[in-house]
Amino acid sequence: MARTTIGDVAREAGVSVSTVSRALRGLDKVNPQTRKRVEGAAERLHFSFSKSASSLASGKTMRVAVLLPNGISGWFTSHAFEGVYEVLSQEGYDVIPYVMWEKKNLDRFVQGLPGSQNVDAVVVVSFALTEDQTRILREMTVPVLGLNTPNDDGFSATARVDDIAAMRSPVRLLHSLGHRSLAYVEQPEISPFLSTSDLRSRGFSEAAAALGYDEENILLIPAVGHTGMKSEQDEFSGIAAQLMSAPSAPTGVCVENDKVATSLVKELRRLGVDVPGDMSVIGFDDDYRASLMELTTVHQDPLETGRLIGRKTLTLMRGETLDEPYTVIPTSLVLRDTTNAAPRSGHDE
Repeated sequence: MARTTIGDVAREAGVSVSTVSRALRGLDKVNPQTRKRVEGAAERLHFSFSKSASSLASGKTMRVAVLLPNGISGWFTSHAFEGVYEVLSQEGYDVIPYVMWEKKNLDRFVQGLPGSQNVDAVVVVSFALTEDQTRILREMTVPVLGLNTPNDDGFSATARVDDIAAMRSPVRLLHSLGHRSLAYVEQPEISPFLSTSDLRSRGFSEAAAALGYDEENILLIPAVGHTGMKSEQDEFSGIAAQLMSAPSAPTGVCVENDKVATSLVKELRRLGVDVPGDMSVIGFDDDYRASLMELTTVHQDPLETGRLIGRKTLTLMRGETLDEPYTVIPTSLVLRDTTNAAPRSGHDE
């Protein structure tokens, strides 16, 4: 039996071959009734549209690479990817996640990409590129976009929050509640990449300094290369112990993200610390854990940020100019039950 061709579908539907191509790819405007007729004809004739064939004709691969740090299942990463996928898949693109576990994974990907040139765009999520990586990707002449990246350097377009500015609100809140000694807790294990995590710690320190806190009244609990702890509870027990035994006795604590903040609150309460009576805790993200734990936190929306980057990617792949290539998305402070006025001991001189 002869193989069904796109011409057969065009004759069955009573339209041109180009109309069949546009209708089945979903990339250009096609009358809804015409699209339905073409899809019906393709189904009756058991015609499978070849994306690879159309790619050869158009010079497009119909693939977009999304580079993700340290996994795909995290709250921010999974929602950001979903937003990108939602927009691009509806336009016929394959959206391919590439997880970058270590720096060598990223170097291998970037160095191998020019030889294959097998994507129409690259989206980088939550980490910065080095100068060499940026140079290699620029030579490919495909758009490279940043989603939640620490800066705009080397990207054709970005959508991100200002992590430094976002940390001012929680620090100001704690200051207004009378907390004279503050702490900042990073996620226990450090990322191999320059990421937004680095900016939040800096934002906390700058905001505290601007409000007059001196070094003696600031405690920073940094991430480490490897905690060496046997369990997650051991990790957070160690962090809680540092907070409880610190000479500065912090009563207001900012935490890098909600995942860490909610685990820390549970451990503090297990050890007998009244949150927020003895210690106020503020997270960052406003993920599902924050609402369950009634955690005061900084709100951001990775799903909508992903959609925005998806739309920017489409515009650049079409060779069009963006009205606003670099977008800074505002954050907001959500007040819940883990913050309160400083305890009386926090006011003692």
